[in-house]
Amino acid sequence: MSDVLEALSSFYGPGWMATFPHWGTNLIIGIYIVLLMSFAAYALVKARVTPLWSILLLVPYLDVIVLWVIAFIRWPRIDGERPHVVHRG
Repeated sequence: MSDVLEALSSFYGPGWMATFPHWGTNLIIGIYIVLLMSFAAYALVKARVTPLWSILLLVPYLDVIVLWVIAFIRWPRIDGERPHVVHRG
């Protein structure tokens, strides 16, 4: 049983990144950040929101709040266009 736990912790833990050279670890982390921000920016463009919000995903703890805000904003493709209200008078 301990062999299984050791194998899982070596795969899912950050220890496997120590086997790479420093530039390799930085490359993997950089690719992860680029993918995270590009997918978030794509979703924000679909929601007709500025993709600059994806920069906030790099701030720890704030990223969870940003994801909640993105999840509950009005999505024009799903919710339909915002009705135009005409004020008279």
